Amino acid sequence: MFSRRRSLLRIRRRTWNNLIEQLRERGRGDRESGAFLLGEHCPLGVVTEFALYDDLDPECLTGGIDFHGIGYHRLSQYCHQQDLRVLADVHTHPGTGVGQSLIDSSHPMIARAGHVALIVPNFAMGKIRSRDVGVHSYRADQGWDTWRNGQAARRLYIGRWP
Repeated sequence: MFSRRRSLLRIRRRTWNNLIEQLRERGRGDRESGAFLLGEHCPLGVVTEFALYDDLDPECLTGGIDFHGIGYHRLSQYCHQQDLRVLADVHTHPGTGVGQSLIDSSHPMIARAGHVALIVPNFAMGKIRSRDVGVHSYRADQGWDTWRNGQAARRLYIGRWP
């Protein structure tokens, strides 16, 4: 049960699998793709849905990700209308590396302390488990906390709960 874990984020397996499938399709195996992970206004970090970057900003998938102001505006409108908030962002990288690039670390998608950024390897190809993902928590002027492998799995819970 997730209540015993020190998870930053919790996401149901069905939602996770749908997210990974969408990231894989949007990236086509040769470019990065991403999404914002959304949830209700509560401290538990439970992801209930996601908003794909290119649905918010159709021109943003350029090989890397070049997300524009219009996308943030649409995200803000959607969250306000649905009474949701951004819990995290996720994007894919080529290869097995799940560390942040210099661009990632210098330009957080949400520049607020405590924001969580996930990096999924191999353009989301194949089965992706929590231990495969890089989990990064923004500390504003103090940089980022980063977890990989088993530590990442303790911060990102994918599964079921009552």
